Amino acid sequence: MTKILEIIGFALIGGTIYSYLGMIGNDLRWPVFWSCASGALAIIIYRKWMKKKLESSNS
Repeated sequence: MTKILEIIGFALIGGTIYSYLGMIGNDLRWPVFWSCASGALAIIIYRKWMKKKLESSNS
């Protein structure tokens, strides 16, 4: 599960970079940028939450 989330996160970060640098002048630049950035942030928060939940259940 963590490897899949890492791959999805890297793809979202790549989409964020591409939309910022490669889509200049396109109307979809900012919606793609913000959706990829928020998706990557959601994965980071989810992984932290799962790690915290796992540590609390092991204690």
